[in-house]
Amino acid sequence: MSTWPLIELIATPLMLAAVFVYFTAGLVKGTLGIGFPTTAVSLMAQMTDARSAIMLVVIPMVVTNVWQVYRSRQIRWVIQRFSLLLVIMLVFIAIFSQFASVVPVALLSATLGAIVTGYAITGLYKPVVRIPDRYDRPSQLITGAGAGIMGGLTGVWAPPILIYLSARRLTKEQFVATIGLLLALGSLVLFTGYWHAGLLTQPMMIMSCLLLIPSMAGFVIGEQIRTRLSAHRFERALLWFFLIIGLNLIRRAVM
Repeated sequence: MSTWPLIELIATPLMLAAVFVYFTAGLVKGTLGIGFPTTAVSLMAQMTDARSAIMLVVIPMVVTNVWQVYRSRQIRWVIQRFSLLLVIMLVFIAIFSQFASVVPVALLSATLGAIVTGYAITGLYKPVVRIPDRYDRPSQLITGAGAGIMGGLTGVWAPPILIYLSARRLTKEQFVATIGLLLALGSLVLFTGYWHAGLLTQPMMIMSCLLLIPSMAGFVIGEQIRTRLSAHRFERALLWFFLIIGLNLIRRAVM
């Protein structure tokens, strides 16, 4: 961006702070399979403007998601099992992105935030609701449509998918593989949109690429943490992160 020349991006305390933030975001992503943009953007937005925070996260977000998919070695299984959700989600993102400028995003964010927060609180104190196999296809249809609508209108498509996947009794590795592929495809679409809109300037691209280093370092350490988490602790960690996501969506809606 014109107001943020390259030397200012790299040779200031902001860069040091960004290294810490992106290492932390990578650590969360490697441990839970989710949460990279939520962590990075939320923390960076405290130090710079929101648009810069969002632009900086794009390249590390794409690369960490693609790496997560590659590391899972379960791409074929994910596509075979969740193809309906995937197709519906991408179609609805494409359709509803055309209406993003005319829909009250604050209302949608508040509604989704309330749903995710309520789900997380309920799950933390009671067993998580499970979706039987016989309801899987309609659940994929509903989830794909919900995620696509939210993604097209607000740029946030993960929460409906997270709720669905946590209710399908996946192992932690299956969960990480599935959410990785769905987020990777969505983030590639987002990257393409930003690129064509001219939002990714050369200085921003350079700093975003440099932040891949702490991002991947955190991701690798997070993977090691995940291997030591039991299924129960992994589920609890996810629910706590859902709670953070839900409260953050509500905060964004009212501020």
